[in-house]
Amino acid sequence: MLTFTLRRALQMIPVVIGVTIATFGLGQIIPGDQATALLGPTSSEEDRQALRADLGLDEPALSRYFSYLGNLFGGDLGRSLSFGRPVSEVISERLLNTVLLSGTAIVVATLAGVAIGTWAAMKPGSLRDRGLTVGVLFLNSVPSFWFGLVLIVVFSLQLRILPATGMTSIGGGGPLDVAAHMVLPVITLSAWSLAVIARMTRSAVLEVIGNDYVRTARSRGLGELRVVTRHVLPNAMPSVITVIGLQAGFLLSGAVLTETVFSWPGIGLALHQAVSTRDIPLVQGGILVIAVAFVLINFLVDVAQAYFNPKIKLA
Repeated sequence: MLTFTLRRALQMIPVVIGVTIATFGLGQIIPGDQATALLGPTSSEEDRQALRADLGLDEPALSRYFSYLGNLFGGDLGRSLSFGRPVSEVISERLLNTVLLSGTAIVVATLAGVAIGTWAAMKPGSLRDRGLTVGVLFLNSVPSFWFGLVLIVVFSLQLRILPATGMTSIGGGGPLDVAAHMVLPVITLSAWSLAVIARMTRSAVLEVIGNDYVRTARSRGLGELRVVTRHVLPNAMPSVITVIGLQAGFLLSGAVLTETVFSWPGIGLALHQAVSTRDIPLVQGGILVIAVAFVLINFLVDVAQAYFNPKIKLA
């Protein structure tokens, strides 16, 4: 297992290097002039040229990439042009908020998705199976930003039982206040992943539930709950874990829209503001952090799969 883990860790290195190339290249292909965006269209050409030289924009792209890479190894993500502070500080302040929102969303999506998928698979073709399938397809089809706006209209504007924006009330609040502000963003962010996990769980359980060892367990008089928890789910989980890991990565990137809709003070909202103001260093830093987190999650999924399914490790 240790050899497998080390091999997977080494395979991450070229992937991370590729991520840095893609992140740097993204900053180069964004249309418009960064100096003009910062100084305004009425600025003089001399001022714009001086700013380009100060930011290193007049150097060749390859030279700028190696400088960018060297700064990354030193922990320097650049300086945010809109916030006037190091990008690492801006991201570190907001990273915990994004992790809190995305982490809660993936937990909710996993627990609810596995439960719904398993419950539907226990009686395939039944009324509850068809009803749950329709509900899952609905969640899998609606855009997250539209779903979030509907929740705001219903629960915040009409019923007035949940806050619509922000992380805390004006003047601050305790854990219960933060939890109340999290309800609508978590539902919005977890809805699509819940649907995907439920569909995969249903398919995986249907493949396992017809095996001989499951029929043997039932013939021994074991209760249905024990059969599911002891014999069905452990053998269905390897394929479900893959989907859960992918959804965890997607939730980090999907948090950009959700945080913007609900004004949640995370990396996603900062990225939206950075794109609006052409804050290239912050855009690059935020995307890099999300991409590296996605790679790390995939690494953990591979290790978890090898733990639950030794055939993967031997292969």
